[in-house]
Amino acid sequence: MILPPLPALRAFEAAARHLSFARAGGELRVTPGAISHQVKQLEDWVGGPLFKRKANRVALTETGRIFASRLNSIFGQVISAGAAARSAESENKKVHIRCQHSVAAKWLGPKINGFLASNPDISVIVQARPHRWNADEKVPDLSIYNGRGSVAGYRENMLLSGHLIAVAAPSLIATMARMSTPADLLKGPLIAVDFDEPGWQDHGWEAWFAAAGLGDLMPSISISFNLVHLVIEACIAGAGFALVPDFLVQRELSSGDLVDVCGFALPNAQPYYLTEPDPSSGREEVDLLKDWLMEEARASSSHYSRNG
Repeated sequence: MILPPLPALRAFEAAARHLSFARAGGELRVTPGAISHQVKQLEDWVGGPLFKRKANRVALTETGRIFASRLNSIFGQVISAGAAARSAESENKKVHIRCQHSVAAKWLGPKINGFLASNPDISVIVQARPHRWNADEKVPDLSIYNGRGSVAGYRENMLLSGHLIAVAAPSLIATMARMSTPADLLKGPLIAVDFDEPGWQDHGWEAWFAAAGLGDLMPSISISFNLVHLVIEACIAGAGFALVPDFLVQRELSSGDLVDVCGFALPNAQPYYLTEPDPSSGREEVDLLKDWLMEEARASSSHYSRNG
């Protein structure tokens, strides 16, 4: 049996729903006359009228009412099938990236919209979780963590290194009599990062003061946090001086919420690596995100280039 003209089916379904050729035309962005023409084609195919045409309105005939009811059900199935197909395609365009909490909060989160704007068909799922994950957890497409040496079955690329800089809120600096050299920081409260992951060696205030020429010191720490972005938030609030990777405070330095106190920088001994399963999936969306991350990291490195 020959199929009915599909454009006519669409026009009839809209007209039957609205009981108006004008409103159906508005929905489909055609004239009421075009709707009337399509409906007439369908009526010719059916072999009888589908509408009772009156002065300024139309009403369905019994044949039209039955046809419209069945057509609504069919259109609903088509819409559901299309949604399922689009959902399946979208699932294939998802990239799972797992990373250290502070990188997610202070570096990746503020930047990721740049990737999404250029790749609207790709969804990125960011999971901020501990460095180690259980065997029953989903293996991420990409991950960003401090390097602990090569891991069998994974490929690593250096992503973020940068320098450790001493920062403070302008409100705290305003309370200090003088603030121009590393030694001046010893007069104020210090905030430290105290990671609790096994195998972590913190290159913190002691290393920074030693590199600044102040010898071996054991500075008094006023407060410590186990995550860098918590240190940054406390520092913004004026709780003390913080020693943080420069690439994690880009926005705060630009906005003036934080100030690089004395301009002395210590190369970061705990760089972050971009890791992926080896061999990689070969999926284009994963490669696009990986390339974008590496480019953003290069831009960060260029922005904060220092002599130390």
